[in-house]
Amino acid sequence: MNRGSLLAFSLLSILIAGSVSPAFAAQLNWDAKTPETAEVPQFKFQRTAYIEYEEGGAIAEALRGKSKSIDFTVDSSAPGVDMLIEKLNDNLHELQSSARVTDITIDYHASLFGRGENTSVDYRIILTPKIDGYLIKPYTEGSPALFDILWRGIKVNDSIVITTEEHGDVEINKPISFYEQNYPEVAAQITGEARNVMSMPLIDASGIGGLGIGNWHFLADPTGIVAETSKYGFSGAKVVVSSFTMGESSFREGQIKEKEFEATFTSDKTYHIRTIESGDSGNIFLAGYASPDKLNGGEVVGVSPVSPSTGAQTSSGSFPIFIIYGMAGMAAAGAGGFFWWSNKKAKKESEYIQTGIDPKYLRGVDTSEASGGYKTNRGEAELISDDTSHKQHTSVYDQGSARGSLPAGYDKPKDEPKPSSNRGSMPKDWKPS
Repeated sequence: MNRGSLLAFSLLSILIAGSVSPAFAAQLNWDAKTPETAEVPQFKFQRTAYIEYEEGGAIAEALRGKSKSIDFTVDSSAPGVDMLIEKLNDNLHELQSSARVTDITIDYHASLFGRGENTSVDYRIILTPKIDGYLIKPYTEGSPALFDILWRGIKVNDSIVITTEEHGDVEINKPISFYEQNYPEVAAQITGEARNVMSMPLIDASGIGGLGIGNWHFLADPTGIVAETSKYGFSGAKVVVSSFTMGESSFREGQIKEKEFEATFTSDKTYHIRTIESGDSGNIFLAGYASPDKLNGGEVVGVSPVSPSTGAQTSSGSFPIFIIYGMAGMAAAGAGGFFWWSNKKAKKESEYIQTGIDPKYLRGVDTSEASGGYKTNRGEAELISDDTSHKQHTSVYDQGSARGSLPAGYDKPKDEPKPSSNRGSMPKDWKPS
């Protein structure tokens, strides 16, 4: 491959890689094994928005070859963050959640890449709120601890403007705001349904809250060792650890699809808007054996230090232990039956398999002779059952052995004298001088 071809291939690889941007929807990670970690769940919201301009036009000329990124991290001390906390608590009240946000950290990223036929903006917001009130009641003997989980479906519809030192005022919740701040001439041309698509809020975990916790995948680790759980009412460090996960798109959860929205708008040319997110996902970890329940019509999770002795919680409810053992016994019986059948079949087939002759019924016989006193070590085996066996199995080399190794049909001249042994290897007419 010459240098020109190599350069073209490299540029093509970069363009292909650049045109396929990662797109993720809402992701939740809540580690509630200890009160310290339970207070700070993490939400991640990601989306990719495209403006496609196959016909060219003013927007194509404004965006081709352009790149722009905005990154910052702020806490509640930054102007505008208190408004986000207020909006989140309003939403938690609407969800009838007992949890409240008392503080928050925001990591924001947006990056634009202008290409030949389209421009994309990748958005990412990571919210790490500090919450209180998620523990409705601690555990007491015979009564599980109750955890509120309605807060997992938070959503903010309004614009949220954060004041930063480096970028000034940045609106973080509406994708269209990135264009309004950095490319206002482009934002002004996006109208109608396309503008609605570009104004859909990024902070939206309603898909996580919309899937009932009973349909999440559940696992319990009975060997868990967790410290600092006295706030939950548990005594001792060894408790069961439970986990709920969603996002695998299973028969139980239903098909979790990518979120894709499209619209067109026309100014000087016709342009196409497309936004992409992957399916929502979540992970919840709890110290104790967790079981979904209802309280005043809302979802809660009941948690006990150890799992019940009569059942194992699954995503479809309690499952009696004796049924699990019965299924295991049936599997073992099936395996035993298979091995019995396989062994019987192998013995039956062994009757038709040639196994050879025991070496004790064989003996070795020379089968090669040669002229000149030279003899090879050729031989063969023959049965020693009776005297006729040797005649039946005599090698063809034994037939006419006087000819040695000469070809079949060869007759030695009758008048040819045998070489005299006293001449050794000297010529016939040789005489000493």
